[in-house]
Amino acid sequence: MKTITIITPSSIEVEYRLAGAGSRVAAFLIDFAVQVALIAAAAVLVLLWADRFIMGNTDPSGTALGIVMVFAFLVQFGYFIVWELMTNGQSLGKRIFGLRVIRDNGQPLGFSQSLVRGLIRASLDMLYVGLIVVLFSKKHKRLGDMAAGTVVICENSAPAPVVASAWPSGLPDAFLLTAEERQLVEDWLARRDDFNDGGGAIFEKIKIHLQKYNQPEEDYFESISD
Repeated sequence: MKTITIITPSSIEVEYRLAGAGSRVAAFLIDFAVQVALIAAAAVLVLLWADRFIMGNTDPSGTALGIVMVFAFLVQFGYFIVWELMTNGQSLGKRIFGLRVIRDNGQPLGFSQSLVRGLIRASLDMLYVGLIVVLFSKKHKRLGDMAAGTVVICENSAPAPVVASAWPSGLPDAFLLTAEERQLVEDWLARRDDFNDGGGAIFEKIKIHLQKYNQPEEDYFESISD
């Protein structure tokens, strides 16, 4: 499996495993099934509403079709954007298969990147261009990833670690943090040798600050002394 190594502004190397075409297609099929289910449910509800409430010479089926088409576009375009922004780069399908979208510099996905990916997904990538590009791209990128400056990583495929050994093992994985939180950790890594205790006191405060991610914690200083 291919990997990508990102060097942060603090010269910390972080290694990620790249998601291949197979896992990305599988995740997309799940998301596509959810989208179809949402559109189908909306179509039934709109048809029932139109048949009951639209009177006169207006064709209720034509009105209902127009509403369903608008809803279908919103679902197709907005589904991934909403999911990825709410879950830090994961749609439902990506979460099931352990995939996540991050920026090329390792920072979390932002609205502008998700928007660009969505625009290209709803246009060129619907013609299967995206799959073809992923198969031949060195970083398994589709056109939306290239335009947005993003990459899809695999979180849970053993045995290689997701994060390089320089990243403290007692903290959540780097891609789960916000840009500010990651910068905080990188600043600590760059300056820990300047403290008499090796930065231990500050590290404990950082661990407490990041407990919201509910990640299993290990004692970093015990791990590096083994």
